[in-house]
Amino acid sequence: MEILHFYIAHNCNRISPSAQAMWHYLMYRANENWWNYPICLNVPEIAYAINSSISTVKKARGELTQKGFIRWVSQGANRPAQYYILSRTGSPYAGQRKEKE
Repeated sequence: MEILHFYIAHNCNRISPSAQAMWHYLMYRANENWWNYPICLNVPEIAYAINSSISTVKKARGELTQKGFIRWVSQGANRPAQYYILSRTGSPYAGQRKEKE
């Protein structure tokens, strides 16, 4: 259902190819981690996984954040960031916290 809603949102408000690739990689990692958050990843790891540059990953991350697909928290220099995929369906996944309004 999340993938379906991702593409419904994409049809209404286009998502760049790099942001699409990053979102799919984060979905893969979330599934691999049984949806236990946070998913801790370094930008170079994501860049390697989606075959993009570090600057492209940072732009994609900003786009996904701005469009409400992910939330991420910096851990400081040389530490992996914490990523949270935000459900577009309202499904409660393990470890996912309800966003404050």
